[in-house]
Amino acid sequence: MSLIERALGKMRNPVPAPGALPQRPLPVPATETTSGPQLTITPEMRDQLGLSLTGGPQHQRSSEFRHIKRQIMADIRANPEARVILVTSSMAGEGKSFTTANLACSLALEHEHTVLLIDADAVKPLLTRTLKLAGQPGLMEALAEPARDVESLVWRTDIPGLSVMPAGGASDVTTEFFASSRPRAVLDQLLRVPNRILLIDSLPMLLTTEAPALLPVASQILMVVRAEKTSQAAAREALNLIGDRPNVKLVLNGVTRTRLASYLGYDSGFSYEKSRYSEESK
Repeated sequence: MSLIERALGKMRNPVPAPGALPQRPLPVPATETTSGPQLTITPEMRDQLGLSLTGGPQHQRSSEFRHIKRQIMADIRANPEARVILVTSSMAGEGKSFTTANLACSLALEHEHTVLLIDADAVKPLLTRTLKLAGQPGLMEALAEPARDVESLVWRTDIPGLSVMPAGGASDVTTEFFASSRPRAVLDQLLRVPNRILLIDSLPMLLTTEAPALLPVASQILMVVRAEKTSQAAAREALNLIGDRPNVKLVLNGVTRTRLASYLGYDSGFSYEKSRYSEESK
């Protein structure tokens, strides 16, 4: 049995077909907080992250992330509480942060929702570094300081609908913070903004103890698997750690597009090598 067959066998997506969903009133238009610092995402940052925006030569990549987004939004429309999405992988270098950043830009295009991109990779905060937010308070300060206003740690960007929370300072007790009640409390505060989606760039499942500790706060889990790199043993072990949690989805990265993969919707369809962004070089 192939890696893809094994991984698909572990996936759970309980959302019924779109035609079976009950009619729902349209949500109110999404509004983001107007407080907090402002971040300009420069062309250099976009290039380093391989950000896929609408139009231009990256239109194919945008279309593929829109396809991934469609499955996530189906879950959210079926259950408006399913707005906490955690992105992980088995090992480093599989395109986890690249996938998270591009998915965040795609989700930000939704007129009825906004997205807050949270860097929870406290060990290797690549998004924080690439966005020049190293040294700024962020998630770790929110976890360590219950009296702190979490919205003051959210950076509004010049991409409409997208905001960012950096990882914050390093801590020797990150696992203990992640395994405590603080992540749930912090995320609940961030979810008070109507129609805000929380997209969390987590740590690789097999490299640290922090990543499994965050699983209970997620309402949807995306596991990034890189073709020709992720071993079957690593993917199997990571999926076993995730266990029988609902709404687990697979994103297959760096694979040559095929008609079958395109039909199934599990091929992200982008070439990771074309981006200057590399998790292994940071």
